[in-house]
Amino acid sequence: MPHNTIPAHVLLVDDQPANLLALEAVLDTLGVNMVRAVSGPEALEAVARQDFAAILLDVRMPGMDGFEVAREIRARARSRFTPILFVTAGDDPDDAMLSAYALGAVDFLAKPLRAEILKAKVAVFVELYRSKEELRLRERRDFEQRLEAKEERYRALFESIDEGFCVLRLVRDEQGNVRDYRFEEANEAFTMHTGIKDAVGKSIRELAPGHEGHWFQIYDRVARTGEATRFVEEAKVMKRWFDVYASRLGGAGSDLVAVLFSDITQRLLAEQDLRRLNDELAQANRRKTEFLATLAHELRNPLAPLSNGLHLMRMGASKPELLEKTRQMMERQIQHMVHLVDDLLDVARISTGKVELRRQRIDLKEVVATAVETSASLIESGHHKLHVELPSQPLPMDADPTRIAQVVSNLLNNAAKYTPEAGRITLKVRVEGNEAVLSVTDTGVGIDAEALSKVFEMFAQVPSSAAKPQGGLGIGLSLVQSLVALHGGTVSASSEGVSKGSTFTVRLPLAGAEAGGADDRSATPAASSGQLQVMVVDDNADAAESLGVLLDIEGHAAYIAHTGAEALQIAQEHALDVVFLDIGLPDMSGYDVARRLRMLPALQQTLLVALTGWGTQDDRQRTREAGFDRHLTKPAELPAVEELLRAAALAKRAG
Repeated sequence: MPHNTIPAHVLLVDDQPANLLALEAVLDTLGVNMVRAVSGPEALEAVARQDFAAILLDVRMPGMDGFEVAREIRARARSRFTPILFVTAGDDPDDAMLSAYALGAVDFLAKPLRAEILKAKVAVFVELYRSKEELRLRERRDFEQRLEAKEERYRALFESIDEGFCVLRLVRDEQGNVRDYRFEEANEAFTMHTGIKDAVGKSIRELAPGHEGHWFQIYDRVARTGEATRFVEEAKVMKRWFDVYASRLGGAGSDLVAVLFSDITQRLLAEQDLRRLNDELAQANRRKTEFLATLAHELRNPLAPLSNGLHLMRMGASKPELLEKTRQMMERQIQHMVHLVDDLLDVARISTGKVELRRQRIDLKEVVATAVETSASLIESGHHKLHVELPSQPLPMDADPTRIAQVVSNLLNNAAKYTPEAGRITLKVRVEGNEAVLSVTDTGVGIDAEALSKVFEMFAQVPSSAAKPQGGLGIGLSLVQSLVALHGGTVSASSEGVSKGSTFTVRLPLAGAEAGGADDRSATPAASSGQLQVMVVDDNADAAESLGVLLDIEGHAAYIAHTGAEALQIAQEHALDVVFLDIGLPDMSGYDVARRLRMLPALQQTLLVALTGWGTQDDRQRTREAGFDRHLTKPAELPAVEELLRAAALAKRAG
């Protein structure tokens, strides 16, 4: 604002209107607003209403003279420093002048007044007033600009922080208890962290009815004590967890609380998942350790009787009864080891999704009979009584008979292991709709409620002091569940508690009537007793020699090689019908040997059989690519070997 445009006011106080008119005429050219007052009280009212650049005050006035008016003006804060010029027409101006200056007057003018002098003096005070007003206005503008800049910085910071921020005003009841709070301010992140929109001006009770009372207690304590606090709390109504920092705004008695907070719900959920995964990993590691210890124990157990059996056979060579008894014992132990290895291979195949089902039309009753026969020795060794209930009608099913028999046998073995001696085991099969329902119930140690949900987990074994498990790796029930699922069925476990026995129930889909009866495929008849030329290639001398002895007993010509070079030499000297070839040879891999054998004209039609400890689908694919016809996992079972020999004999005879 230009200097000369700043408004200035001059107060003229005189009880004579003519004198007031004369003063106005003298000061008219100064460009000021002149205010008249004809008495002391009227002058004081004008001073209370507004500020003046100067006051021209007559000394002699009726009722309240100029000195009394000046004294009141100086007593008021607003007008304490307003310039006062006394005007008098008295006979003793010196005494009046002293009194005027004693009251803080800036000048004393005696009548008659000289217009130029009066105008010049008033102009000085007007100019001084305008300068002060200009400076005050400039300072105010600077202050407002600084305040506006600070406000902009505060607002930018307020809106830029990722955390939610709000200012709450606590709402108290008549007793002073906090019953609600209203949002005075909230940044943009507030909505992101709370899910609440347009919160400013509204209370939490309006926005989230049912908000928990402990939030009010916390903010009340912050407002009363002035102590800032940080806490983590759940807002159940919002279904969120918050990390909150709250502090009071203002001094004692203020009900304003500033709150900085973050929604940590996802973080807490992630931490819970991490803890759960850590617990699961720890449990899996513990089970792995227990499994390895159990596996070492189970594989070691047959070694002692096998070693003892060999010693007995050497000592009792002349005692046929001893040799037969020892042989039977050794066969049992070897079958036990084979069963353990088969279970491990099944676990690997199922875990990688590479198990192959050989489905055919079967009668479930026949498969159950086979499984009962398989488990009979274990049941009898525990002196248990087995009761079997089967329906009279056939139970047709499209399934892998070996795998279904494995399911039933595993359930029977599990019942026998976990049932104290002389217990009772019941196997029932019934038909419900299009399903066959097979249940195995025992009077064994039972399963408590906590362990019941874990019995089908890998390597899980039911802990109990009532009966000691008779070996096993804790994978039988897991295999049952997986094999049943592969057949489109389900398995479940139930128990009334510890020492109250348990029941395992399997549900399997039956085949439709339109699918036909039993499998039309007949077993391949045994080949006529024609001699085959067979080569066994294995760097394990015992394995190669034992298979060679078996071939001799079957009436075939057997050739033994322990390296790839030996195998290739024999292949060039003899026309071979079958080659059992180990993959892991000392001088070259079985894959390389197979490829080189296929390059020999005489071995184009020879049956190449891979012998390996690896049995995954990838391993089988690799052997096929190397030129093998069949793939057998070690230890090769005798029925599988005999089947291959029969097939080769038939092919040779047909050729």
